[in-house]
Amino acid sequence: MNPFAFIIFGILGAALLILVFNGNDGTIGPMTDDQFARTVYLGLFGAVLAAGLFASGQRFGQMARQAGIWLALLIMLVIGYEYRFELQESAARVTSGLVPGTAVTQTSANGDLSVTIQRHGRHFETAGTVNGSRQNFLVDTGASTIVLTEANASKAGIDPETLNYRIPVATANGTAMAARVSGLEIAIGGIVRPNMIALVAKDGQLSSNLLGMNFLDTLHSFEVQRDRMVLRN
Repeated sequence: MNPFAFIIFGILGAALLILVFNGNDGTIGPMTDDQFARTVYLGLFGAVLAAGLFASGQRFGQMARQAGIWLALLIMLVIGYEYRFELQESAARVTSGLVPGTAVTQTSANGDLSVTIQRHGRHFETAGTVNGSRQNFLVDTGASTIVLTEANASKAGIDPETLNYRIPVATANGTAMAARVSGLEIAIGGIVRPNMIALVAKDGQLSSNLLGMNFLDTLHSFEVQRDRMVLRN
């Protein structure tokens, strides 16, 4: 049998014995079970790679160069995996900075979802959807309810002719008359909320949709970090 086959089976056998007799405390020496499994995997990968190089019959110098290239690629992959969440956060900052209004969704190591919004001028503005219709929102913590413009409500499938504009709402331009609607699906990035209530402002009384507190209150938390707002699901 090829000597590399003995090495591979030896690694597998030793790993299996260690796992069987280790117990259930979740650690193997200074390593966790996951770290040990990754180490065994890398060892097997290296043994298989070495076997392939020697089987090719190439000179030692050529094999060393190829082994160096594969090792460098492997190290880059491992580093990328270990720091994937930090890299994801950096990419989110770049994206939100280059494309104002983009809601950048991130997933943490424990599976928690967050959406980052970049400040645009004096306000935080973000793209979202209403009943699947892509629309822009101005984040307004002073608004108790989501408020849609009449034109945007129409894009979301709401017929303005059926609405009763009898609710006064305070806007930056003064008091506007609005109608109550319900059953809306509002999404900001990866955060989706069904069956939301909103107000529809009469045509010409509001320049942009407002993302009010009835959406923000459904979040685990939200915070402002200088020019960024982070919504945590």
